[in-house]
Amino acid sequence: MVKKAFPSLAVSCCDSTGARQQRALLFELGRLNGTNLFDVNTYHNYQSDIKRPFDDLLQGQPTIETEWSDGGTNWTPTWDRSGNNFEGFRWAIYMNNAFRNNVSGWSHWWCTWAGGDAALVNVNGTSYQVASRLWAFSSYFRFARPGALRIEAESGVEEVYVTAWQNTNGTVAIPVVNAAHYAYTLNINLAGMNLTHGFAYLTDNEHNVTMSEEITITGGRFKATIEPRAMKTYFLDR
Repeated sequence: MVKKAFPSLAVSCCDSTGARQQRALLFELGRLNGTNLFDVNTYHNYQSDIKRPFDDLLQGQPTIETEWSDGGTNWTPTWDRSGNNFEGFRWAIYMNNAFRNNVSGWSHWWCTWAGGDAALVNVNGTSYQVASRLWAFSSYFRFARPGALRIEAESGVEEVYVTAWQNTNGTVAIPVVNAAHYAYTLNINLAGMNLTHGFAYLTDNEHNVTMSEEITITGGRFKATIEPRAMKTYFLDR
């Protein structure tokens, strides 16, 4: 009835508390021929992380992870100090995993909050502190803009995670996460894309999406050094 009254309104389903739980729900909807009744597939990440795409249970709808946080009173502002699941470094890997499983968007629970990991920014009166989770978000979404198309990207190194996005204006964002405790130097092949230059933006314990180097692309290739336990986004242009 709502769609009939407002045809342009996008209906989502169903914000299950985990990816596995969402798969079970979609399976049951499919048995009842109900997977054509919504426009966006949505889930939370509390109970289970995504292990494979939802595509086999959908009819072409995009998938968005719409909520996740610790929700407790602990505050974790660090990038990679303790191994806590809510450090920024871990979130960079969570998002990489989701995007490689065809998730189109990833959301935190709150942006700002007075205390605890429920938010990205901890507000205390007139002061505030930013969690490094925000810089993980920024390393993706500052460069992969609305309307961007995720393009094929593969890493030949077990501990290096990569995704790539082409924006509507032709620029390309390549977020790379190095999970090793030592630096990797990689040869990046852009497979015939018409790109000539760009910049690298580093996030680690000492940097927050900081421009660290200028990139010159020769013959569709460039060499990249990824610092240990870090995320570096390459933003490339023609």
